[in-house]
Amino acid sequence: MRLSQLEYFIKVAQCGSITKAAQELFLSQPSLTKAIASLETEYQIKLFDRTPKGIQLTPQGRTFLEYAQAAVNACQTLEDTFGNTKKQTIQRLSVASQQFDFLYDLLLQVQQGCGAEPFQIDLEETDRGSIIHRLEQRQADLGLLVLSQRDRKKLERELQYKALEVHTLDYSPVYVSMGRLSPLYDQPIITAAQAAEQLHIVLDTEKTLRRDLLLPANDVHVDPTRLIFCNTISACLHFLEKTDALLYTPKWVLGMLADHQIHSVILRENDGSYFADINRLVWVKRQDERLTPLEQILIQQLQQKFATAE
Repeated sequence: MRLSQLEYFIKVAQCGSITKAAQELFLSQPSLTKAIASLETEYQIKLFDRTPKGIQLTPQGRTFLEYAQAAVNACQTLEDTFGNTKKQTIQRLSVASQQFDFLYDLLLQVQQGCGAEPFQIDLEETDRGSIIHRLEQRQADLGLLVLSQRDRKKLERELQYKALEVHTLDYSPVYVSMGRLSPLYDQPIITAAQAAEQLHIVLDTEKTLRRDLLLPANDVHVDPTRLIFCNTISACLHFLEKTDALLYTPKWVLGMLADHQIHSVILRENDGSYFADINRLVWVKRQDERLTPLEQILIQQLQQKFATAE
């Protein structure tokens, strides 16, 4: 198999016609047909079905196309990156993170520190499951997320299984946030029993944890029959302002609620003591990989911002 064969196959799939693909590739039709037949023989699969309207991919052909495109894209990336030794090295920083307002200024400081040197900074804000997936699949190099007391052990096992290492940055109690429509809005102290009776917004929860919330025996102090699931702060804000719902949050997202009429207090136990659940802010990377210079700068900034506690 040669790279050119994959490129020919992709072009035929895009055109839906051997004749049209041959014209665009400036090849003879027999040469292109032979290249496709060679792939089919080498991998012992049928890539195309011939129909009166042209050709179409077989089920195996559709799967093969995904891998062919990935291989061609990877080769192009290698060529773009290393094909010209005179090119300047581009420093890269790829971060997958939950939404935290403090992160933007830290990334801005990293950017400003690059000066005239070429750089690329990639920030994707997403849920925890996607962060872990992106790190595992090398679609991001650093992850920033919150582990709650309730799901910490489960997620730590998953991270360890996927060869990802976890570093703690900070701790936070559970806060309860609400808009002006909430009957608890003016209360300086809110207990778990008071909160449990209200409508709840749940932020950034994976499907397995959603199922846990719906179990009658859940111990997270919410009514499983009155839940609104959201995966962005902006969606949570809308429902906080338009309903009487409550939102449980760690302190690291309170800054994103500050410019709105949202009241936030630390959740208390029914006896008035502080709630036992503690959230942990962590950064994650793949095991046995050294941090790049930009990654080192960002981690140092995070450690300076929070009291490191590992």
